[in-house]
This record gives sequence, structure tokens and C-alpha cells, in this order.
Amino acid sequence: MKVLFDSNLWISFMIGKRLTSLASVLCRHDVEVYVSEQQLDEIRGVIARKKFDHLISAETRYYFFEMIYDICFFTDITVEAISNIRDPKDLFLLSMAESVPVDYIVSGDRDLTDMKQHAGIPILKYTELLEKLNMSED
Repeated sequence: MKVLFDSNLWISFMIGKRLTSLASVLCRHDVEVYVSEQQLDEIRGVIARKKFDHLISAETRYYFFEMIYDICFFTDITVEAISNIRDPKDLFLLSMAESVPVDYIVSGDRDLTDMKQHAGIPILKYTELLEKLNMSED
């Protein structure tokens, strides 16, 4: 199963929300999680904001990116998605999904989850992904 997490989920995981279940998902041999350098640049930019200094330690940031580079699959964005998405900043995520192509986009962003799917790719909430994997958030 090929999966793409939106950037906000990665940041939530880094803050510590659902970190245990994320580790379990990433360690599964039947799940491939895809990222791009553009997405990692977006994450770096967000967590560099002052308001995240007390939430995410420098050590956590370092190990987070080490984990990403060790475990995730990298993709180039080769397709330019066309969508009437409410937040055009999320268009690159849809382009990534089409470029792989992934089986699921996983998001906590209502702009994405309200779409339900893009180009035939289902957009799931994280809990829905866990259900598909027969996992819980524990």
C-alpha cells in the first residue's frame, strides 16, 4: 500500500500526537510512505516558526528527519494536478499523489478530507487509514 501523509500530519506526529501508531505504520512491510523534498521544505518552514520552539526540541527535529530519510520513499513531482481545492497551497500534495501514484492520501485537513478523493485516489483521515490496516491508535 502506497501512502502519502499531508504535512500537517507529519507536524502533529513530531509534536507527539499519535507518535506510537505512526511508528507502527512506518515499520509495516506492506506500507510505503512517500514524501518529496518540496514537502520536507514546507515542514521545515513551518516548524522553524517561533511558536514551535517549545513544542519540538532540536533533537526531535533532527531524529524526525533522520527517520524520514531512512524509512520513507522519495518521489519527484512529475504531474501537475488540476483541482478546485480550497487551499491552492495543497495542490503540490495532490500532484505528489498523482506522481507516485499512491493508493491513499492521508490528511487531517478538512480542505482535503472534504474532497473524499482526488483523481481516483481516496483521501482518508488518519483513523480511517488505521482501520484499513486493522490497527488502533494505542
